[in-house]
Formats: sequence, C-alpha cells, structure tokens
Amino acid sequence: MAAWSELCGVVVTYHPDEQVTENVRAMVGECGHVVVVDNGSTPAICARLAGIPGVEVIALGENLGVATALNRGARRAVAQGCRWVVTFDQDSRPQPGMIAALQATAEAQPGAAIVVPCVVEPDGSDYRWLRPRPQTRWLFQRIPCRGADLPAVTAAITSGSMVELKTWQELGGFEESFFIDYIDVEFCLRVIRSGRRVAVSSKAKLDHRLGNRAPGVFLGHAFRPMHHQAFRHYYIARNRVRVWRKHAMAVPHWALFDFCFANYNTFRVLAFEDRKWSKLKATFLGTWDGLKGKEGPCPEIRARAFR
Repeated sequence: MAAWSELCGVVVTYHPDEQVTENVRAMVGECGHVVVVDNGSTPAICARLAGIPGVEVIALGENLGVATALNRGARRAVAQGCRWVVTFDQDSRPQPGMIAALQATAEAQPGAAIVVPCVVEPDGSDYRWLRPRPQTRWLFQRIPCRGADLPAVTAAITSGSMVELKTWQELGGFEESFFIDYIDVEFCLRVIRSGRRVAVSSKAKLDHRLGNRAPGVFLGHAFRPMHHQAFRHYYIARNRVRVWRKHAMAVPHWALFDFCFANYNTFRVLAFEDRKWSKLKATFLGTWDGLKGKEGPCPEIRARAFR
C-alpha cells in the first residue's frame, strides 16, 4: 500500500447504490486514504460514506459533472502533498494488491504519467487495449494485457487510473466542459502528445463493469452491446466531435479506431438495443451540438427531445 504522502484515491459518486460502501472500503484498503467527491447525492449517502475510516467527503451539492469532480479531488490530493492520484468510478472495486502492482509498473516505466490496471469484467472477458500498429502508425490494433506489462497504449478508462499529479497540473487537469464521456480519452491523448505515456500493469486488477453489457447474436456472431441510456449517446456523440477536432490529425490511429467504433456501436444499438429511435436522435443531436461547439450539461430542451 502506498504511503499517504505519495498517493490517495479519488472516487466520484452520484446517487450510488448500497454496494458503494464495500467498494469504497476496498479502495481505502488499497490507497490508504480516499477522497469521495459527491455530485449531488442525498446528505444521508454522504454521511454514510464519510463514516468509513480513511474517507474524506467533498459534497458538491449538485451534479457538476465527472471532470469537475475529478479535478476537485485531484486538487485535494495536491494540497495533501501527494504525487499520484488513483481515480475510481463508484461501481468499481480494486482487487487486493492493485496499487502495489501499479506502483511497480510506474517504477519500471518512468516515462508513464498514467498507469492503469487490467479491467476484469463480470463475464471474465479480456479488455483489449488500443495502440498503433508497430509498422504502420496510422493504423490501430487492440490487444489484451497478458503476462507482461504494456508500456504504451493510447487510452484508458478513468476507473483505476493512477495519474501523476505533476502532469495533471501541467496539462490543466481534466476537461470540465465535457461533463461526462470522453474525459478519460481526451486526457490520455493530451498525455501522449506531451511526450509521456499510458502504461498497463498486467498484475494490477480492477473489477469493473463497462456499461450495461448484455450478449447478443447476429448471423452467428456474438456481440456485447453497451445498452447505455439515451442521454449518454448525446454526450458521447457531442464530445467525440470535439475530441476529433482537437486530436484526430495528431493521433490518426486513434481517430481511425474511434470512427470504426462509432459505426460499430450504432450497429449494435440498431441490432440489439431498445429505444433505438431515442438513442439515434440523441446521437444526431449530440453530433450537431458538437459541431456547434456546445459544452457543459445537456440542455433540458435537448433532453426532452430524446427522453
């Protein structure tokens, strides 16, 4: 376990279920100290979390978005003299030894400003990491992390990421105008464009569910659609446009992957998910607002259109 002077955890909460208590206890067991930044949950929930030994709660009183909450937590970590912060989602749980494994990878990869664990999904499937093809840098490949660490990948999810606070400060923190979605991707792209790296620790494990995956079969092929709610499709589409404008030319293999994934995800919505029209409408409106440079929370007039 890292010393408090070196590292702390930050978890963003928003009306969590009962399982969050055990998740946060596991985070404290790994990190030693955890800052819970709450985006508008009830006072009772905040009090319950504050009662966990090793937990400090910053109650924002309203939903200010994931990036704002992460930045508040990271600032608190800086104020406490930490060098690293480990960010978590409320529904994630670190497996024993995760932090020690992340630290070992950070020591072995001094150029890494973000070190992340392997994601263990409920169905046991391997998470595959994006990186450029070695011989053709504008093409991409996706590989699992097995055995050895991956010293350089393109992007990582927020949960479980161990972020160097010096780099976080130099790059201006997480992009608060995104509110939710693409926050982790955009920050990772800034990190690699700055000359630092995102590394994956093969021995660090995080229990985490990506979306609300449910298996589906089409023409004999298995798929795992995300089943996001319509409002998430709005933010994904809007913020995708903004990230493309900022990073696509500089990181072409990521842009090619993201374009392919966007179309693949639309197919999964049409083939397997409910409320197809609402989700497609949210995607269209999000893309339109992204082209117009909209940012922050989704306007109520937009939410009513696909609710």
